[in-house]
Amino acid sequence: MIADMLKKLRENKKLTQQDVADGINVNSSTYKNYEYGRREPDLETVSKLADFYGVTTDYLLGRDTGEPEPIDSLASQFNMSALEKEILDNYLALPENMRGDLMEFLQKSVEKVMNESGD
Repeated sequence: MIADMLKKLRENKKLTQQDVADGINVNSSTYKNYEYGRREPDLETVSKLADFYGVTTDYLLGRDTGEPEPIDSLASQFNMSALEKEILDNYLALPENMRGDLMEFLQKSVEKVMNESGD
């Protein structure tokens, strides 16, 4: 059931229901109804949810595709450590409007450290 999958994905990412609602641009009560199984999301919303979580719509709907999750494929392709995979997974779990701010913060931090070590 999609409601169970939504709750599992959200909890694994340590997000609130409000975080997800904001991330897919729906009212928080609408998202809560999806997660509690009171209402089924339409196809467009299922697609937004899959993009938000970085999974396929089949995975979100509980269909076994026999393929690894996209993040697992990426992790194995680049020989990522568990920490690197977790960092990437959490980054992708952020609402898109927060990703730019995080990247700017990281870039400034790296520049500061590089400047300090170059003195």
